Amino acid sequence: MDFQLTKEQKQIVASLDEIGKNVFAKKAARWDENHEYPWENIHQLREMGVLGMTIPKAYGGQESPLIDAVLAIETTAKYCGVTARAIVETNIGAVGCVMAYGTDAQRTLVAHRILQDGDKPAIGMTEPEAGTALTDLATTAEKKGDSYVVNGTKHWITGGGISVTNLIFARFIEDGKDLGIGGILVDKGTPGFTFGTVEKAMGLRGIPETELIFKDCVVPAENVVVRGDGNEGFKKLMYGYNGQRVGASAVALGIAQGAHDLAIDYMKKRHAFGRPISEFQGLQWMMADAEMELNAARLLIYRAACNARELPNNVRLPYMDEASMAKAYTGHAALHVVSESLQMFGAAGYAQSLPLERMFRDVRMFQIGGGTTQAQKNMIARSIFNKKFSLRK
Repeated sequence: MDFQLTKEQKQIVASLDEIGKNVFAKKAARWDENHEYPWENIHQLREMGVLGMTIPKAYGGQESPLIDAVLAIETTAKYCGVTARAIVETNIGAVGCVMAYGTDAQRTLVAHRILQDGDKPAIGMTEPEAGTALTDLATTAEKKGDSYVVNGTKHWITGGGISVTNLIFARFIEDGKDLGIGGILVDKGTPGFTFGTVEKAMGLRGIPETELIFKDCVVPAENVVVRGDGNEGFKKLMYGYNGQRVGASAVALGIAQGAHDLAIDYMKKRHAFGRPISEFQGLQWMMADAEMELNAARLLIYRAACNARELPNNVRLPYMDEASMAKAYTGHAALHVVSESLQMFGAAGYAQSLPLERMFRDVRMFQIGGGTTQAQKNMIARSIFNKKFSLRK
């Protein structure tokens, strides 16, 4: 058990700290205010080799371990949460599923889009009537000759409208029989695939949360990544989503660490009653609690990343229980740390002239998106008792 970063990992952190402080932090308010995707940052990350760093070498990536991507996500999120989310989507999530279970042609195409164009593959899971109860999803992919016809609606899809590559979770229908949930790639611009409502979100406004609408959308059979196969196809897709949860946790951790760092600097400079406020024991205890929470969250996230299971094609993605523990704890801890950091600034922290209020809005998402805190606890309980508990009547 080694808690020390390698020389290469320290270089990743140092380089992203530098560009984060000098570039990303200065632009973060712009993406939030204008609801604008940070393409400028994305292209810089692509040139640095951060996008797609976990992609196998055979497809042009570096085949970096998951922990390296987590370090990049966490460091970037200290300065811009939206930009950090792009690192998640280009290294874990949908791309992990494609690299593990997709065809050679699919892996080649998706890798090219990420490494050359900075595409952020989206996962189309959530539906109006299927969120936590994901197996209630109604979107279908029905076999018609050499194609599948996709029908249904997804909502709150991160990056919808920006992502060229979309991994859509759907019920596979063949000869009138429901084969179970699988995943199929549907490219932006495919006839029958349109975008609906773009949510006016509380935070992380630089990346859209969009409704995806499929109406008789014909997709080649060669786009199937995971075919519906009872519960087996769904399990494979959820391996990828375990990675998404660890990535989301790293974003939350980074945002919280960034807020904590700002509070520390401020407390050294701000004076009250003739001395720095960092000398007041009540405030010291609040910051000590925050420091412990950050380190506990970091250990859970790093463990999930380092223990990732090996899947086909040299892809490694986290176990469900470790991903759920990381996400459930970090979502709660990160919000608390950001709130306490804002408190150190008093009224100034509540103003838009400082990044704290934006960080507070941004970090709130991580108790909801990617699986609620309560849903994660259900999965942890499943692991504890080695039993799947049904919430259905």
